[in-house]
Amino acid sequence: MRPGGASLCFETGDGAPWPVVVMDVEQDVALSVDVSAVREIVPRLRRGEPFHLMGQADGAVITTQTLDVQEWRESDARLQVVCDYPQAASLLHRRSSFRASLRAGMEVAVTLRVAGEDTPFEGRLGNLSMGGCLVELPLAAAAALKPEQVIDSIRLAFPNQRHFELPACVRHVRTDEGWTQAQAGCEFADLSPAMERLVWYCVKEIERESARSAMHDGRPLEPSSLFQSPRETQQKAARQRQTQPQPGGAVAVRLQKVADYLNAQLVQLKSGEAVASTQLSRSTDTLLTLWQQDRQALLYAVACLRDESRLIQHSLAVAVRMLDLGQSRGLPSERLKAVVACALVHDLGKGLLPDSLLRDETLSDAEQTQLHRHVGLIRERLGECRWLDEDVAAQVIGMANERLDGSGYPAGLESESLPTLARMMAVVDVADVMTRPRPGRAAWTQRDVYRHLFTHADAFDNTWVQRYIRRFGVAPIGSLALYANGALAWVKHHDARGNPDAVHVVLNTHSPKRRLDQPLSGPDLDQLGALKDTVNSARYRLTPV
Repeated sequence: MRPGGASLCFETGDGAPWPVVVMDVEQDVALSVDVSAVREIVPRLRRGEPFHLMGQADGAVITTQTLDVQEWRESDARLQVVCDYPQAASLLHRRSSFRASLRAGMEVAVTLRVAGEDTPFEGRLGNLSMGGCLVELPLAAAAALKPEQVIDSIRLAFPNQRHFELPACVRHVRTDEGWTQAQAGCEFADLSPAMERLVWYCVKEIERESARSAMHDGRPLEPSSLFQSPRETQQKAARQRQTQPQPGGAVAVRLQKVADYLNAQLVQLKSGEAVASTQLSRSTDTLLTLWQQDRQALLYAVACLRDESRLIQHSLAVAVRMLDLGQSRGLPSERLKAVVACALVHDLGKGLLPDSLLRDETLSDAEQTQLHRHVGLIRERLGECRWLDEDVAAQVIGMANERLDGSGYPAGLESESLPTLARMMAVVDVADVMTRPRPGRAAWTQRDVYRHLFTHADAFDNTWVQRYIRRFGVAPIGSLALYANGALAWVKHHDARGNPDAVHVVLNTHSPKRRLDQPLSGPDLDQLGALKDTVNSARYRLTPV
């Protein structure tokens, strides 16, 4: 042992590390340890409870054998204990040799705070070592991360409510074999000696609790205090586990599987993989089946996946509306499937670009050129999807951002060079993206979007604009409608003319503090008065019900 900071851990109780200072070292004779900063442990020391010390040497953690207090020294408000020099110590290396994995039922909550992200990502700890940890994350969270990304902090919260934060960076992000969950490998950065000792304590306690839960015979081990949660915490967790009704019902549950695919695909793309042919085909088939079963329920379910990123929400909405329009125009089944599949992945190339290009309010000419690369980036990854019609991919992905007047990208094609699917996709893409907020611009109302498309007939095919409006209406299914009496209601169903005939009233703008929960349909809608417009739900902090 050397003079300097160390941790004192009792052999009994929870074994938590207490910060102390090794003051004097008389080789092979005695150690003097200052406990002035942690006087709450003095009674335990005076009772003779055995303890050991943890410290650092040459990048490794050293733990001593069990020690006892031999002498007390107090002067100038400093309190020291003297113990025999340890005759043995364990040298513990830093990395993989001491990776502790958590068994089922051992829950450690993890919160990742990433620069540039307003909302932290929540996950659970998979394993912990002195050098880093593996975090199990929802696919939506993993899709927002990139390898080598610096994390502002990673917070570990144990069941006994003990928590601490560590600086780290992401080393890798992967999905599991079933594409149902993701794992992020994080490496700790510049940990202080005291923090390293705390991490080592947690590693030991995880190993101890894991061994205890695996024992089937013999004398059971004492449970780790880190994994003993207060009763009220257990009750809260039980309440949270109770199933909550999913907005959008069973259709939204099945649609979530498609969203999971898109998030997992983004993770794979960021790792250099190609678009997965089988998974894309299955997800497309899911959308086709859901449309056949209940077209309007599918349109509403698209609006219900509000926990997904803007990119995933947009991809789903465009795919479903291209499917709906394509069905209405009688596209052959194989060609329709290719259209829907291409619409699903048409914007995923943006996930391969620097985050700043998607967050900055204004972009330079060079940045605009770099942003336009997203089209080619995703088309390059379609090589394994040999069932995908190349002509459809060229139109739905390659030409989605082209305009009739030649002002689009990536090729600046003009009217005569843009075939039917490209014109259709341009309208569907813009009609959705403009109803969503982006840096420097609030979401537009549906009327404003339609007005924009009509007044830019030089850029958008007027025939497809009219077809879109006739198909989806001035208050599309899944939009938040404002009525003359001040009611705000989610549009859930349309009549044969494309007008709302079933809504769910959630608020009246004249009494905004009072939330409502009132489904209305048919003639009962008359009490709301005339439909005035659709509004941005974020303004009222409302989500579909």
